[in-house]
Amino acid sequence: MKKTIIGLLAATALLGGLATAAEAKVIIQLGGVPYYDYQMGPDYRYYEGRGWYQYQPNDQFRRHRANISCGEAKSIVRENGFRNVRTRECDGRTYTFSAWRHGRNVLVFVNSRTGAVWRG
Repeated sequence: MKKTIIGLLAATALLGGLATAAEAKVIIQLGGVPYYDYQMGPDYRYYEGRGWYQYQPNDQFRRHRANISCGEAKSIVRENGFRNVRTRECDGRTYTFSAWRHGRNVLVFVNSRTGAVWRG
């Protein structure tokens, strides 16, 4: 048993499997936000699949823009070539509309902050 443990430690060290603290600290960095494999402080939150990140309510990703109104979003959908636009839901970050285009009834989504339009 003792030889097996020593053999495993030696093989791991030879293959470079022992990571230093600095190597294991940051998992990934997306858009300037570093994610860690452990909670660095009380203000850190966990994001499934990425790790721990420092929560900042006024960070660079949260723009303090007012949402566009449902009526403005409906106008944007019409301007993008959709007809007979009907509101399905105007709540949260994504507004949903049903509309006609090229003889088909389709779902259309609008980002409530940017006004970006895409079909469902």
